Amino acid sequence: MKLKLLFLILIVQLTSCGKNTYNSVDQSYYKKQIAEAHKPKTKEKVVDEQPKKVATTKYLTYEEKESFAKALNIPVEDLENEKLYGTIKDWFGTPYLWGGTTKRGVDCSAFVQHVYNVVYNKELPRTSQQQFDANLDVSFKNQNGLKNGDLIFFRLRHKEKVISHVGIYLQNGMFLGSNSPRGVEIANLNDAYWQDKYVSSARALLK
Repeated sequence: MKLKLLFLILIVQLTSCGKNTYNSVDQSYYKKQIAEAHKPKTKEKVVDEQPKKVATTKYLTYEEKESFAKALNIPVEDLENEKLYGTIKDWFGTPYLWGGTTKRGVDCSAFVQHVYNVVYNKELPRTSQQQFDANLDVSFKNQNGLKNGDLIFFRLRHKEKVISHVGIYLQNGMFLGSNSPRGVEIANLNDAYWQDKYVSSARALLK
């Protein structure tokens, strides 16, 4: 009888100890873990690593491109250096003025100087002779090798051994200049007048 009583007391104590031990443990951590496990999983944000396309700057409308292409006698899709044409489009009709530097009147070298500064971010000397002298190391006479943006030098008076005119080659035998008496225009380098006055060209952009 005593043995059964002792056994019963022992069971009660063990049960009581186990209950106290369970209650003494902080259950908040486990509850938090269970709650997190039951939360719906959110999709990870996918980072687009593809480089963003930079918008190409448009300097001309399609109609303006057509106008230039017609003046150069080339297809519209062959038009090179849109920035160049976008820069000069507002200068057409500007009269030639010796020593002039504005749209009220401009001479050849001042016009070329302005275009090179805006389009190519390159400083050229002020006069056509100075521009010629500054580019002697990149000069050439063969007109077959001309490219868009090349400088073209002329001697308008053969008796004077001085470069008195400068223009910018465009495309298809055409060049840009402020030519007396018509002012800023696109002219044909193959015309007999310009062929007779032609001295050389220079790829100033490579210097």
